Amino acid sequence: MELGKEKSIRFFSSLLAFFMVFTLLTPGFASAKTETTLKKSSVPNESIMQMKQAIFEQDQLLQQKPTLHRDLEKEKGQHDVEVIIQLSEESVALSEGKKKVKDLPFTASERAKAQQKVNAQQKQVKQEMKLKKLLVKEGYTFETVLNGFSATVKADDLKKLLDIKGVKLVEPVVEVHAFEDTSVNENGQVSPAMDTSQSFLGIEKIWNKGFKGQGIKVGVLDTGIDYHHPEFDGIYKGGWNFIPHDTGYAKPRADDDPYETTPSERPNDRPEFNANGSSFYTSHGTHVAGTIAALGNNEYGISGLAPAVELYAYRVLGAYGSGSNAGVIAGINKAVEDGMDVINLSLGGGNNSSTTADTIAINNAMLAGTVAVSATGNSGPNRGTIGTPAAAALGIAVGNTTNPEAMYDANVSVAAGDYSNTSNISLMGTTYGVELEKQLAGEYEVVAVPGVGQPSDFEGLDVDGKVALISRGEIPFVDKIAAAKDAGAVATFIHNFGGGTGAPGPSNVFLGDDFEFIPSFDMSQTEGDALRAALASNKGTVTFSDFNVAYTTGDEVNNSSSRGPTTPHFDIKPDVSAPGTNIMSTIPMYGKENPEADYAKAFTRKTGTSMATPHVAGVAALIMNANPDWNAFDVKVALSNTAKVLDTDKYDVFAQGPGRVQPFEAVFPNALAYALDTVVSDGEEVDNTKGTVTFGHLPQVANGDVSVTKQIHVKNLSANASDYDVSVEVTKAFGDAKVTVDQSTFTLNGEQLLNVTLEAPKSDAPAGSELLGYIHITDGETNLSLPFAADFSPVAEAKSGIENFELSGYDVSFHADSKGDPVRLSFDLHNNVLFNYIELWDFFDPFGGYYGDGYIGYLHAGDFLAAGSYYLDIDGQYAPWGGTGLETIPDGAYTVDFTGLNIDEHGDDIIFDWDGPLFVKSTQSKIESAEAHVAEESTYAFTGTVIDNYINYSRDGFGYDVNTKLTTTFEAKDTEGKVISSGPVNLSQDGSFAFDVTGLVDGENIVTIFVNDAAGNSAEASFVVAYEEEVIVDPEPEDVEYVVSPDEIAEQIGNKSKQIIIEVPAYDDGLNIEIDEAIVDTIVKSKADLVIESSDGFSFDLARNVIEKLSKGTDGTLTIALTKEDATEERAISDVYAFNFIAGEGSVINIGKENIEVTIPVDVSNVGKTNKLTVLDLANNRTYKLKYKDGVATFKADGPGVFVAVD
Repeated sequence: MELGKEKSIRFFSSLLAFFMVFTLLTPGFASAKTETTLKKSSVPNESIMQMKQAIFEQDQLLQQKPTLHRDLEKEKGQHDVEVIIQLSEESVALSEGKKKVKDLPFTASERAKAQQKVNAQQKQVKQEMKLKKLLVKEGYTFETVLNGFSATVKADDLKKLLDIKGVKLVEPVVEVHAFEDTSVNENGQVSPAMDTSQSFLGIEKIWNKGFKGQGIKVGVLDTGIDYHHPEFDGIYKGGWNFIPHDTGYAKPRADDDPYETTPSERPNDRPEFNANGSSFYTSHGTHVAGTIAALGNNEYGISGLAPAVELYAYRVLGAYGSGSNAGVIAGINKAVEDGMDVINLSLGGGNNSSTTADTIAINNAMLAGTVAVSATGNSGPNRGTIGTPAAAALGIAVGNTTNPEAMYDANVSVAAGDYSNTSNISLMGTTYGVELEKQLAGEYEVVAVPGVGQPSDFEGLDVDGKVALISRGEIPFVDKIAAAKDAGAVATFIHNFGGGTGAPGPSNVFLGDDFEFIPSFDMSQTEGDALRAALASNKGTVTFSDFNVAYTTGDEVNNSSSRGPTTPHFDIKPDVSAPGTNIMSTIPMYGKENPEADYAKAFTRKTGTSMATPHVAGVAALIMNANPDWNAFDVKVALSNTAKVLDTDKYDVFAQGPGRVQPFEAVFPNALAYALDTVVSDGEEVDNTKGTVTFGHLPQVANGDVSVTKQIHVKNLSANASDYDVSVEVTKAFGDAKVTVDQSTFTLNGEQLLNVTLEAPKSDAPAGSELLGYIHITDGETNLSLPFAADFSPVAEAKSGIENFELSGYDVSFHADSKGDPVRLSFDLHNNVLFNYIELWDFFDPFGGYYGDGYIGYLHAGDFLAAGSYYLDIDGQYAPWGGTGLETIPDGAYTVDFTGLNIDEHGDDIIFDWDGPLFVKSTQSKIESAEAHVAEESTYAFTGTVIDNYINYSRDGFGYDVNTKLTTTFEAKDTEGKVISSGPVNLSQDGSFAFDVTGLVDGENIVTIFVNDAAGNSAEASFVVAYEEEVIVDPEPEDVEYVVSPDEIAEQIGNKSKQIIIEVPAYDDGLNIEIDEAIVDTIVKSKADLVIESSDGFSFDLARNVIEKLSKGTDGTLTIALTKEDATEERAISDVYAFNFIAGEGSVINIGKENIEVTIPVDVSNVGKTNKLTVLDLANNRTYKLKYKDGVATFKADGPGVFVAVD
């Protein structure tokens, strides 16, 4: 089945490839120690050595035969393909670099001559393409950092380009993106604070010395800048736009206007938000620029690190924060031509080649004297995830770390009806610049918001000035906060839900502070459910107290930060790390279109290596400001040498590189240390220098001892000599391998050469055998660090096939009200494949589908997919085989299968893998029971059935316990809405259930059954259970069966007994005890208790205050009525005993609630444990605990009643 181009584009815009990168640096390699004696009369200039490596690599590229990039080799047909065409003449920057290597000036005439050669060759190539009708459309032209241009050609003409004289490499134009990590804004944990970066990094100390970046030109290659923002007033100097405003935009844009993409530029046929959640209008570049250069013209102290630079903008990313590598190269080219001292590239994309056009452009920018700072990407924490252009050997690649973070909590006291609770709750979000104690002073009403807190859930709900109780689920936390704020709420409680991370506790989410936030508390599921239940029938209030703030230390590497090493040489990246997590900086208000725009709070927080990179760019500007004679490579080494090494138990050299930037030390170092390396060029050994020690791959350790020596050149930058100590820190060991330095101490007075030797005896080295660590050089004040790395793993065969083909979950619902987590498919593809599909195979119909093979349709189909790492969010839509459009995936159980046709020489012809079962269940449960429920007792056996596809799936082949997929509970309320019983419900495997409802009261009781399934669906159903309480008629005195005589108590009264005991004979049905009024008075005056004892063991004790109440309650004879009958209760271990008090005129005496100790004979012959016995008061619907001993059990009743003991 042929897939149209539109379908291919749709897939590749939704799949994000995490590309491996190749370094341009060749590792040193030797079988014996090199000589340690320096044979040169002087050490070459360090930065010149580093340039040689990049020049050599480019010369090799220019000398190779014309090449078509592998991703283009299988392209065929008459469809358009955008490409970058590199030509054989040296670029202007490369020519300049070659002069610098020889320590010769690059004169104006030489520059003009180089430019003329480039222009002439490009003109000749373009003319020939036109004559041969190969050029469909001309794109960008590159002259300075790259000799080439972008163009659109037909797929069938790609190979014809290689026949044109001067063409050396044809590679695809690929999409690049801003490296902002938006996932943490939804569910991740982040930390506050650009406003703490300055103090944390010690920027003020540099400012106090008079250096704020004056005279340094900084170019931001990004989405543009809102240059109307007051924070850029006076420092913004201009820029260029490299985004064509074609049919994808509503209006044209001038070439010299690098403003952010605005809302008014969106045409009607483009969505406000794309499939990745990115908005058409942009803000990324303004945020990046603010971190570098914001002036601080605000009441909050938010400013950039170098607020006195000259700021330029190069708009290379357009709508949705996307652009092409061709546009990026054009931006680099123009920035170098404009004389930028520093350029910031918080973006990336591209493929796996180490000689891609954008990495070459970065290298040549550095050769031309422009410091190029790039973001590594947000594809961590796995290794080898750094993208281009950060893979460029000479550029500065930046990783993302954290600042110290402020974490707030408070005591929260809520009340609603009979419910009240006080607990300490953490805040997930706070309002920037506002004191919580003042913001939340006083008492507030709490309002339960239905649903999940979407804007529609607030319709018709009054939360103005109140606290909104919102459930977690379905939409990001920040969207819930925004909806509550828009509705007028002063704060939110966002409580967890069943199945949420951390449940039944809080979600453990921290969003930091922002101008757009209102205080938002991270409430547990337990507290949230209880408060929501109380608010269902009562008004609720809350007060806040005891606000507390705690600070973490920062300096953690963000989990999303991309890691090294670069391949194939096991080289160390990033070159330095910097704070990039939840950074506060400037955002656009689009004042260009709206002169009334308010910029007072035009700041927000963003996270990613995009935010870390401008910190380093700002520091680079300060370095150049303070050290005007330094070149780009001196800046790079200073940043690397002086970085703070972070926790090496957590972060190896590929996670943090040399460590977190230390600006003051980088701006004012007393010494720098350069690692020297070599590469063979034209038969000669060429020196190369860099900021790390790379021993590379050493698989030969399996065959014999290995020894490799590298050299470090230490250069004194101060006026005074100093004594230095050298030490080696190993953070990951391998057997007996070791790294040593020939001098553990030395006096630095000018320059010093150190020999660093790695020695490893012959040994087996399984995959992953590495030696990692740091070489530290210090005089107590100056601390220099150089990370090192060696890999002893055996040479691995080329991987083939597909790995890590996994679904993030196996239950999913596409119902609009589902609270379940979305499912993502991810995999690593090791081969390039032609026709490829990701299909759904139906477990229950293996011979169904359009082709009779069980496949109902596909989530993706394409005609080519390059090797790489991918993910695909399963959003509920699929294309049925044989259909004409997208449909919703029906309920069922599926495997998700990948099939691809391998075009590489290695690996199987067909690449195949699958994962599953994926249970799709978008329908809610049905709960069925009898229409009428009538209870004859206060305990009722409720029965019913849950009808659900999960029950069908289990029955039809999967055989799991349905209770693992369906969580069922019940709640019973009386006629006043009070909960009388609740609990879990265990389902039988056919969905039927039975449970006891206890505590029923007279009238219509409501029993509600709740079912929450594994896919996030929920259902409930309510039923009426009618109960008519049995009226227990108090026994009326009939014939007097036992009369208490004065003589019976006289002796006890005379002895002043504390208890007057009246012993009565055993009785079968009933016995009325008559006590004359005078005898009652006598007992009252004795101040003794009255004990009624039956010969069968039943007795009860009436305290003197009870006797007084009985005396006052009768004008004549007091009758104590006793009854006994056989028990009908199944669990009974006694007969049913009752007693009551009757006045002389025959009425019942009400003594109120009074403790009466009752003893009842029991039979425990069939009872296992006697410590959990209870007694039921059938007259008053009460239950009491029993104390058992020697055949009788004692309990304290609240008054007379009808009692039976049960186990």
